[in-house]
Amino acid sequence: MKRTSQIIYYVLAWLFAASLFVQVFLAGLAIFNNGDWSMHKSFIHYFEFTPVIMIIFAALGRLGWRTITLSAVLYVFIIFQYISVNLDARVLAAVHPVTALLLLWTILHLIRRSNPWKRQP
Repeated sequence: MKRTSQIIYYVLAWLFAASLFVQVFLAGLAIFNNGDWSMHKSFIHYFEFTPVIMIIFAALGRLGWRTITLSAVLYVFIIFQYISVNLDARVLAAVHPVTALLLLWTILHLIRRSNPWKRQP
């Protein structure tokens, strides 16, 4: 069960990273394609709860408290994304793409640290 959970976690992390790349692409598409943000707004709903599932598999796979905490931080970043996009203050709303970069950095770090084939026993 432990090994299977570690592999599932790793696959979920890669799927989350791929989803972030798609989300950034959809944002770029909206910027350069008449400002249609509908795909960017709706795509998040396909992967927004992935970090919650990752937390469960990190615990089952005994990946450590740092991995569990960083997985929770991913979800907090997603919540902040929802908040920042709806802020009236433009300066605070401008943090939205910065948080996207933090999401990307965090998931890439988690992918590297959770690789089940490179982990030491």
